[in-house]
Amino acid sequence: MERIIGFIGLGAMGKPMALNLIKKGFSLWVYDLVEEKMGPLISQGARACASSREVAAHCPVIITILPGPADVRAAVLGKGGVIEGIKTKATLIEMSTIDPMTSREVAAALSTKGVAMLDAPVARGVPAAVGGTLSIFVGGEKKVLEECLDVLKAMGTDIFHVGETGCGHVVKMINNLILGGTVALLAEALVLGVKAGVKPKSLYEALCEGSAGSFALKNQVGQSVLKGIFEEGRFSVDYMMKDLGLALETGRGLHVPLPIAALAMQIYESVRAAGKNKKYYPVVITQWEELAGVQVRME
Repeated sequence: MERIIGFIGLGAMGKPMALNLIKKGFSLWVYDLVEEKMGPLISQGARACASSREVAAHCPVIITILPGPADVRAAVLGKGGVIEGIKTKATLIEMSTIDPMTSREVAAALSTKGVAMLDAPVARGVPAAVGGTLSIFVGGEKKVLEECLDVLKAMGTDIFHVGETGCGHVVKMINNLILGGTVALLAEALVLGVKAGVKPKSLYEALCEGSAGSFALKNQVGQSVLKGIFEEGRFSVDYMMKDLGLALETGRGLHVPLPIAALAMQIYESVRAAGKNKKYYPVVITQWEELAGVQVRME
């Protein structure tokens, strides 16, 4: 039986995720505000839609992966949105990085139409989206997850059911809070190490095998900082600041102090003030490099 999926949001993450669904045999109806982004999917057999409402009208399962909470509200609950076209017993899989309050608001609105929702944000970045090896954090009913497991497995290899609606977005928010703070700390620590006389390659290799080894060290430092690659089009400083802002906003609502998150936000703010906000967020290290007069690069 043909499995039809709607896909809304064809950015740096959404496009390769949608392509993997096509490769796994799913039929896709797609929509993006930027019409040209639909082209690569159409060339692979997807059908283009003129609105989120049209996607929802044709598909029993709809995926959204969008920049932020306002975008999700507009695409799902706004004029021409999913809620206007979706049918009873359909399922929305919301894969953006948004706050849990928005997630629960959207799920509650959809439930009045007899529609289930999974919040299923992803981790590991663009290379994993391309390779179909994403980690996916899922909130919502386990029964609904089981019904959509084949869809998620077409995009990721590690799928975690982390609790009720909104919990997936909580875990992703915490994931990015830890990652953003870790990269900011790595930036200043590595600059200190190089300024103190250790060659970048030696410092990196030793740390990777020590107790400070981490995903961020091996990936954000190893694949970006050491190579001096901070190109636009990947997860930018703006996006990291958006995610840190989600954590700070959630903390305020729950009366949980987040002083380290607030400091990390100000560190990235200094990068944005320097005009580097569209660059891949490990570019934060260049602020410390410029102050210290060294570079952390492979020779």
